[in-house]
Amino acid sequence: MGGLKLTKKEKASGLKEIGGSAQPFSVWHNPDTGQEFPRLPSDAPNAANYMIRGFRMGPAPAELREKWEAGAPERAEEVEKRLRKARSSSEHRKIKQGLGAEPDQQPQADLVRQTVEQVLKALGHDLPTQQAETEGTPEQDEETEAGAHEGPVQLKLL
Repeated sequence: MGGLKLTKKEKASGLKEIGGSAQPFSVWHNPDTGQEFPRLPSDAPNAANYMIRGFRMGPAPAELREKWEAGAPERAEEVEKRLRKARSSSEHRKIKQGLGAEPDQQPQADLVRQTVEQVLKALGHDLPTQQAETEGTPEQDEETEAGAHEGPVQLKLL
């Protein structure tokens, strides 16, 4: 698919892309800060949205642009300061430790078992022993009618 090669400047000006209709793009700027947005859609709905936000179409005036560019090191330092603060937080350490380690389910299962035992004792129920649980459970033959209908749904579909 040979064809037309567009330069960055041509693309930024919103010229027709290969195989499609032209989407109007324009340079917009924030008149308070001088920040420029070099390629934002400038069709009616988007333009109205940007104007509601206070943006103006066209490049920023030279003095505003210089002010914005001069503040770049300060903004970068603020971002680094926020990142350092976030990385030093206890939440960040917990998340980082949680991502690096495999979840250990055994302590949680033990805690649940202990809690259930405490509740049953408080209600006055006798706790079954492990040996009593295995002795009282009858084994079902898979060929019996009752055993065939009690299987999991996934096995019935296979």
